[in-house]
Amino acid sequence: QASILWMTAGFMGMAVAIILFGWIIGVLGCCWDRGLMQYVAGLLFLMGGTFCIISLCTCVAGINFELSRYPRYLYGLPDDISHGYGWSMFCAWGGLGLTLISGFFCTLAPSVQPVPRTNCPKSRPENGTVC
Repeated sequence: QASILWMTAGFMGMAVAIILFGWIIGVLGCCWDRGLMQYVAGLLFLMGGTFCIISLCTCVAGINFELSRYPRYLYGLPDDISHGYGWSMFCAWGGLGLTLISGFFCTLAPSVQPVPRTNCPKSRPENGTVC
């Protein structure tokens, strides 16, 4: 009972910490135009999304376990009312989706950025010029 709650809170805490660290790395990567930092930020977002998935699944499993374990009258629910998750779970799954999409785009960004071109022609080893 309480262990599922602690497990959910632990995974959510790890997810928040990883995503915040990903934000810091991503902002620094955008300011300094470092492709590797953007790539690492994307990987951190994907890892944070994975912890969000685990946290959401343990939360839903804990709720379903508790509601199926005891008779309905202990919770004060009439027979004609079922439990639901509502907007909170919709927002949680939506936020998870946005985290995974941002992780995908951050990991993809360094590979689609144009490479700066120089006006210097390619040097040949025999003429000894270096640009």
